[in-house]
Amino acid sequence: MKWSRISFRHRMLIIMTLSGLIELLLLVAAGFVYVKYAQEDEMGNKALGVASFLAKSPYVIEMIENGVSDESQQRYRNLTTLIGATFIVIGDHKGIRLVHPIDERVGKPMKGGDNHRALINGEAYISVAKGSLGYSVRGKSAVLNANGEIIGVVSVGYLIDRLQDRIEPFLIYLLGMALLVVAANGVVSSYASHRFQREILGFEPEEIGRFYVELDVTLETLKEGIITIDEGGKLRAINKSACQILGLVKSECINRPLSDVLPESDLHTVIETARTDHDINLYLNDKRLIANRSPIIVNDKVVGAVSSFRLRDDLTELTEQLAKTKEYAEMLRSQTHEHRNKLNTISGMVQMGELDAVQYLIGQETAHYQALIEFLRETIKEPLIAGMLLGKTERARELGLVLVVEEGSRLEPLPNRINPEDLVTILGNLIDNAFDATREAIRLEPLLSPNRRTIEVSISDFGNEVILEVNDQGCGLPNTLSTQALVTRGVSSKDSQTRGVGLYLVSELAIRYHGELEMLNNKQHGARMTVYLPKEEQR
Repeated sequence: MKWSRISFRHRMLIIMTLSGLIELLLLVAAGFVYVKYAQEDEMGNKALGVASFLAKSPYVIEMIENGVSDESQQRYRNLTTLIGATFIVIGDHKGIRLVHPIDERVGKPMKGGDNHRALINGEAYISVAKGSLGYSVRGKSAVLNANGEIIGVVSVGYLIDRLQDRIEPFLIYLLGMALLVVAANGVVSSYASHRFQREILGFEPEEIGRFYVELDVTLETLKEGIITIDEGGKLRAINKSACQILGLVKSECINRPLSDVLPESDLHTVIETARTDHDINLYLNDKRLIANRSPIIVNDKVVGAVSSFRLRDDLTELTEQLAKTKEYAEMLRSQTHEHRNKLNTISGMVQMGELDAVQYLIGQETAHYQALIEFLRETIKEPLIAGMLLGKTERARELGLVLVVEEGSRLEPLPNRINPEDLVTILGNLIDNAFDATREAIRLEPLLSPNRRTIEVSISDFGNEVILEVNDQGCGLPNTLSTQALVTRGVSSKDSQTRGVGLYLVSELAIRYHGELEMLNNKQHGARMTVYLPKEEQR
């Protein structure tokens, strides 16, 4: 079976169990070797101590010089048992056994080949050698007479096999503990791997690697800019398009706070509110953008936010066409409805023979439109805004309202920093809000006076600011909502599911141009909405 076919959980269990088993076996082996050599060292020192003591004993010296009796043989055999040694062997200066645990080996040469240091150099030492009884650790000491001459050697030994017999219970204990630890490690490994795989949403490592490569390639091929931040506000990912649009270098901004990289960005608010935004207008690094933003939610917790965006300039042509088409369509629809009524009236008057009245009516209508068009052409130098005002005027007539552009209004060609579309957005939303407020007042008071059905629009371009003002006599600003709440996306005094966007867009555009939106209730009826936009760049 291939390794990749084994689940991540089982792989973790196998790896951690085997690694723990190997570590424990190494530990057991090291412990065994340490204990073995410690036991040998301990027994060797004990044997050397006994051998040195006996080598200095006058009784041993006398026995070597005068010969060994059966009683002496038995005495040393009893002493061997008493100290737990395997043997006590005493030899003469030629290494011939004088005392030995086995009678048949008495009088024969000592084995092991390790007597020369004692018999030649007169030393006391520890050695490991194979004697007639097997491998043993020995303590050897030279026996000196009164004249300091070497007359023999004492050897006290412990068989290594017996030492291992003493170590084996400890080894079995270590192995038992190792198996217990391995079992415990398996349980912990299983739990840890289960938790870890749950955190990575059940994916296998190969799947995560493949997803990462796919995501990276996908992000790099998108024309839209993509940026993501974590819950701490650090920039975690940015694609090539985002770097090109915003003029950033990827290596210099990754893992840095977004507030340092893009001070104007408010993407962190998405983490705080957990709200998704669609097609909002942004102004970042002197670039006009259209963006979509969404929180990243894992296990019902917001862990970051992602934003996709593209230059608004890419959509300018389409937006202009759409805006003009909508205004023209609205104007034509209103005019078609109105002219149908006028044509029916003219048809009836012709059938009745009232030709003078027909001529008067046609002249009145022509004069009205001509006067309005001439006025807008002379005072409003931006065709897009003039067309919007003409369309809104016809829309007002269709709704039974009156839209009046004040005579003192004037708008020169706008500076490059102010986009006419933005002024269309501002005025269009303010006028639509005024229509809604006035119609709400009519609904509450069906016999509303004609003066209160008038919406006044003023455009001023005489100083350092462009001032846009819309004044109505409707129901006014709601008392239940603050001005700050009214400019919050999704907040409206009407249906919050389909409203709550107009004033938000107006406020966002005013802030972008470093201007101001002022909202005031009139003394008697209605409200006055004013937007101030500086003509020159301000920081």
